[in-house]
Amino acid sequence: MPIYAYQCRSCGNEFSTLVRGGETPECPNCAAIDLERQLSLIAKPVEASSASSAASCGAPMGACGTGGCPAFAGD
Repeated sequence: MPIYAYQCRSCGNEFSTLVRGGETPECPNCAAIDLERQLSLIAKPVEASSASSAASCGAPMGACGTGGCPAFAGD
């Protein structure tokens, strides 16, 4: 089930939504179905190497290999 980005032709709202097979999405702002699918940008994968990755988030060396990022421990 892909997530698509849309712009509503009625109100101009831009949003992303999960689209299941056969469903027609509607604008969460005005409930219109006159939508234009937008090009989605794909994020560049982060290279999982070097100490600079861990250091940039403030985590101590080796902390990222514990199964969860300590930077998000409070979430």
